[in-house]
Amino acid sequence: MIASIKQKAVSLLSESNAVLLPEDRYTNMKYPKLLPLMRFRVDRYKVPGFGNVMLMHTTTKMGMELITMSFMPSECVDLPYLLVDAMSMKKKRCVFVEYYGCGMEELSDDALKDVYDDYNSLPDYEEKENWYIKERMPYSLIKTGNPDELVNMAASSIKAYLSSVGNTRFIPEYKEKLRSFRERLITEGNPSSKTLNMLLKEDGARTFMETVIMPLKEN
Repeated sequence: MIASIKQKAVSLLSESNAVLLPEDRYTNMKYPKLLPLMRFRVDRYKVPGFGNVMLMHTTTKMGMELITMSFMPSECVDLPYLLVDAMSMKKKRCVFVEYYGCGMEELSDDALKDVYDDYNSLPDYEEKENWYIKERMPYSLIKTGNPDELVNMAASSIKAYLSSVGNTRFIPEYKEKLRSFRERLITEGNPSSKTLNMLLKEDGARTFMETVIMPLKEN
């Protein structure tokens, strides 16, 4: 399932004229370094007229496989921040399509709501209560069930999101709202925080969040 989601995401990024950025020190990581239990492959893209996308594919010795995809509107266009997480381990599978408006009142989200209507009937994945759940847009999809349906849900969500880029507008005030939300993710944490802190230590995890997962133009 994870391989299919990644393949479809890469194909959709290519169709959106995304540019794959050069490899760097984050591209291939492992933990622990000597006898790794976890391996991470990180690919980064620049999408014209939108911003940055990160794909992090994680494999583990325990049989768990994950992919995290961060769609960051770094150019401050009026799309919500999109975080797609997918996990597969034995018979347990889930896909999170999380949209965050970061306090913006109006965003280009009609196409995203249409995908929600198409897949909302899939079984909900039960998650523990946390601060970021209340920050999600109501058309986010947190689902489990049939792997093929989950793959289609993720692909349809990404396709609708990237297809909306051409109809967006620049909102200067969005930058500080994105920055504030990023700071909350760093300080209050999310499901990936513990892994990033273990892998990169606290300061390194902050740098990774600010430069790889959710980069913003500083000028």
